[in-house]
This record gives sequence, structure tokens and C-alpha cells, in this order.
Amino acid sequence: MTVLDRHAGPTRTTLRVSGRDVTLLRGGEGPTLLYLHGLCDVHAVGPDDQWTPFLAHLAAHFDVTAPALPGYNASTGLEDFDDVEDYVWHLVDVCQAAGLAPAAVVGHSLGGWFAAELALRRPELVRALVLLGPLGVHVDGAEVPLFFGAVAPRGIGGAGEARSLLFAEPEGAVARRCLPDVMTTPQQLLWFAGLAGAARLGWKAPHFQSRKLTQRLGRVRVPTLVVRGREDVLVSDEAGRAWARSIPGARLVEVTGAGHCLVLEQPGVAAEVEGFVDGDAPSREGQWS
Repeated sequence: MTVLDRHAGPTRTTLRVSGRDVTLLRGGEGPTLLYLHGLCDVHAVGPDDQWTPFLAHLAAHFDVTAPALPGYNASTGLEDFDDVEDYVWHLVDVCQAAGLAPAAVVGHSLGGWFAAELALRRPELVRALVLLGPLGVHVDGAEVPLFFGAVAPRGIGGAGEARSLLFAEPEGAVARRCLPDVMTTPQQLLWFAGLAGAARLGWKAPHFQSRKLTQRLGRVRVPTLVVRGREDVLVSDEAGRAWARSIPGARLVEVTGAGHCLVLEQPGVAAEVEGFVDGDAPSREGQWS
């Protein structure tokens, strides 16, 4: 196991976990926080070794660890992953190898799904749960758009269709910086490479939904905050409410001016996460702007 200085800035390192390499950033000072990235914010663990503004805020208050999921960046072993169960037990191994238990677990998008599954199976590893635009729940009649059809590389039209699924302002500066029509930087190309893992969970119908998860969420026993971008087309309003309704005591907050990539469009929502994890957040549903 690699020993890290918790008081230094973000440090990029590689852990060897169950025969696989796990690339992660770690930095900050305070209580332990594990961040699980989603479909669109893998830049949080990109090759430039810098936090996103969202994670920079959290690192000012917490000891943050942000691993790259298998297939993203230099994290290896994607060929071993067929379903959510594989990801969850991989995260159990990561928590143990990095000495992260118990931790506040913050998951965005696909990472939110994994975070909830981790809390179900190994609650002793999770002291608080924050789900940001989480995929995973099944709501009758609320289908997830065909994400992989939109993100398929195409010569005409660029990445506009993909941006429209991920951002409230698909032609805004944040969206275009993340997903430009012509991708040339290492980070942008890594985003496409990492989607191979996401495709194993979302390519086929019902596309990033699990009836089993929805039925099991009542077993979650850790404090839980659900945050949804009000313009999120991948996680519908019905899905956000299903998350909050299914987890005992969970609170739902909606963020204005944000789509699925709310951590990039509205990084100030980190203050809401901080308040909840520290126990200062109000115990009712609300709206953040």
C-alpha cells in the first residue's frame, strides 16, 4: 500500500488492488471522503493532477480520495467487470487498500449508483451517503434516453447531441470545454475510452436502471442526501423523488441551472455536500441555486 501525506495538495498515485491498477487522486485535510466520479467528470482524476472546482472545495474540508473507475485513465482490469456487483466489491477492496473506512461516500451519476450499492452491502464502510444525479433506480414510465447513441463519434454535428443529454447549457463554455466537437486533448480522449465500462451497464434496456436496486434501497441505514440538477434529462424528476422516497430519511435537493453534469456546471453545490456531511444541513427537501 502507498502511504500518502494527507496534508499535502492532491497527489496522483496508483494502488495495486486485487491484481488491478487503480489510479487515484488524494488530497485535503479533515474527515475521510471517497468520491466516485460519473459519466462526465472523469477530469477529476485526469492526467493534469488537478481537482475540479467542486472537488477543490471539498478538499478544503475533507481528506478526499477520488479513484478512477476501471477503464478510465490508467485504472486497469475492465475485462473483469460485467455488472454492478463487480464494481461494488472492487470498491470494497479499494476502501480497504487505501484505508478509507469509514468514509463519507459521494457519488456522481454512475458513481452514485455504485455508492448506494456499497452502502447496501457494506454499511460499515459508509458513514454518510451523498448521491449527485445518481443513475440506477427504475421508475415505471420514466425511460432513460439512449445515451450511447448520442455519444457515438460522428463526423457531422460534433458532440452537440451528447452535450444536450449532459448539460443544462449544452452550448455553454463548461459543456464545450468538457465535450468539444473536435476532441484532441488526452483528457477528452480518455473520456471516450472510459465509456466502455459504462456501456456494460447502460447499453441495453432499461439503460442505467435496476429494478433490484429500487427494491433494496429501503435497507440503506446511513444518512443520505440526494441532489439532482433540475434540467437533468438522464435522471428525471420522478427518479430523483424515487431515490429520496425509497431510502429511509433521505433528503432531496434540486439544483437550478444544472443538468446531469451538475458538479461541473454548478460546482458551488459542494457547499451543500459539505453541510450535509458535517451534519449542518436542514432535514427537509429543498432547492439550491
